[in-house]
Amino acid sequence: TLSLCAFDLSGSLHVDTFSGNHHVGFSFLAEENIIPKLAMRAEAEYLTKQEYDIQILGVVKFSPVTLGGGVALEVTTNPQLPISPGVGLLVGWQATENFAMETSAILAFTPENLSKLHDIRVKLNFFYDTANVNTDFSYKIQKGIATSDFINSLDFQVEAFEQGVPVGLIVGAGSDIFINTEGLGLIVSVAGGLTVYTGKYGTYFAKTKLGIFSLQNSSAVPYEIVAGARFS
Repeated sequence: TLSLCAFDLSGSLHVDTFSGNHHVGFSFLAEENIIPKLAMRAEAEYLTKQEYDIQILGVVKFSPVTLGGGVALEVTTNPQLPISPGVGLLVGWQATENFAMETSAILAFTPENLSKLHDIRVKLNFFYDTANVNTDFSYKIQKGIATSDFINSLDFQVEAFEQGVPVGLIVGAGSDIFINTEGLGLIVSVAGGLTVYTGKYGTYFAKTKLGIFSLQNSSAVPYEIVAGARFS
């Protein structure tokens, strides 16, 4: 059964060309408090190029600390290992009324030998929210154990709005530095978009991410278009 007073849901549709071709994907997050201080979270994060991090976590909330753990899947475009099972971990801390941080990690294992790590993904988020601005700074690292992949990602996003005005502005920037079998790569991007607030009927958003500098061998400008909604 759903306790709607404690249920959060968000989802978005993605179109991106960061691999040189058009790809379509989706993201979603659903979290429900099943008892006081304990919630269940199901999440699929679209990473571009039809790759995903998928997690189902139990989340324990003891203010100001949040702890979580559960099962995870990595879905990639690698034909030799398209799906890797793993575990998901989560640690959060509400440092002040406005500032919070959250660290999440996925440890993925080789399907043929679950005692052997395939790769590690760790993401650190800093959130700073005020009456008119929500700020999110994130750093993500992916280290391949079974492969030579090594990816560092930085993302910064600000969502600004005015109380009583139903439309807000999204601006952001990011960079991806990666090392793999093809050598060294770098993509620098900027993002912008709009958010529409409708109260109890949800929050709707659309944004575009453009690669303004890339070391990839492509004459086209890579981009991602995201459209989605949040409900609580």
